[in-house]
Amino acid sequence: MRRLASVLAGLAAVAGGVATSPALAGSQPTAPCAEPAPAQTGPAPASAATPDDPGQLTEYCYSAAGLPPRDYFVYVPNLPEPTDGWPILVFLHGCEQNSRDVALGTRFDNLADHPRAGMSPFVVVYPQQTVAQNSSAPLADGNGAACWNWFLPEDQHAGSGEPATIAGITNLVRKLEDGDRRRVYVDGISAGADMSVILGATYPNVYAAIGAVAGCAYATCADETGQLAYQEMQHAPGGARVVPAFVEQGTGDTLNAFPLGQGLVQGWLGTDDLADDGQMNGSVSHTPTSIQNFDFSQTPQPGTGNICEPKNSTFPCPGGAVGFQGSYPYTVEHFGSTTVCPTQDVLQFWVVHGLEHAYPDGDYRATFTDPLGPDITTAAWTFFSQHPMDTCKTGGGHS
Repeated sequence: MRRLASVLAGLAAVAGGVATSPALAGSQPTAPCAEPAPAQTGPAPASAATPDDPGQLTEYCYSAAGLPPRDYFVYVPNLPEPTDGWPILVFLHGCEQNSRDVALGTRFDNLADHPRAGMSPFVVVYPQQTVAQNSSAPLADGNGAACWNWFLPEDQHAGSGEPATIAGITNLVRKLEDGDRRRVYVDGISAGADMSVILGATYPNVYAAIGAVAGCAYATCADETGQLAYQEMQHAPGGARVVPAFVEQGTGDTLNAFPLGQGLVQGWLGTDDLADDGQMNGSVSHTPTSIQNFDFSQTPQPGTGNICEPKNSTFPCPGGAVGFQGSYPYTVEHFGSTTVCPTQDVLQFWVVHGLEHAYPDGDYRATFTDPLGPDITTAAWTFFSQHPMDTCKTGGGHS
């Protein structure tokens, strides 16, 4: 069943603790997130800038009544603020990771500082899971393996648990950094991808679009039709809406198997189909409207690639062993709707052929990365940039 090893890793902490990678152990906050400054005033920074980028990565602590407190990091580019305010990307780490690790591995900070032509610079927010010592939720706050608790029912709904905390962090940063309400997005890898999907279902009024790298469908991978996410959306202010999604999945992933990524795609298409007009009537296509293949013509050169010997909870890199040059072969499936989102994709599914449980084109110094492309950091931000809030119209499915 779904990423059973990840779930058991978090729960195994109850029995005897979970080994922590060096990257995880070395980046924990020096003070607990127990007595932060009042959320409405903005917590005082706890750490300073990264040395390699002109922007600044700063650690804060979020706390609100009745919600689990969490640390989070904010990266603000050293660039002029866009006229309409900063777009904001929230990125959620996976198990055995932390905020600094994924900031390094994904290179979103660098893209925020050096946006491609036609892109806006943006603020990046990295919420961080609390590592529970020798325990895990629901017995203790947090998770023994640093996983977001996407598999617990109490963390799958709006108004409570980790979804409410992350949404609270998002709204606070948007207010303090003069963010653009129409351009707020959430993305994540592995357990972070699953929580990103949950946030799309629970807070469609906050996040204009979602991203998921090696994730699965809502409700612990059970929402095969999208009905459950649609029902959850209906409780949000304004009701359900079509939420565009960027999904990436490796075919060689041994932790989050490829069918789980496919299930996420079909489930979310069903959610958006229902959110359009309240009916599962194909208003959002469940089959690709177009398919593109890239880097299939390359000639592998065995012995020339980086095989990424396992380090700090990282999987091997099959493409390096095969000898792919620069990028894995990959396919982009485009899903659209002539009535809901006539000028943009409702969903893109990036299928990376041979990729393990890793972030492609990632910084090799971080965990769960593969140096071979494609560059999904740029691809994801390109997708998000094309989807400010309500780019894809809802025809009446909300209530």
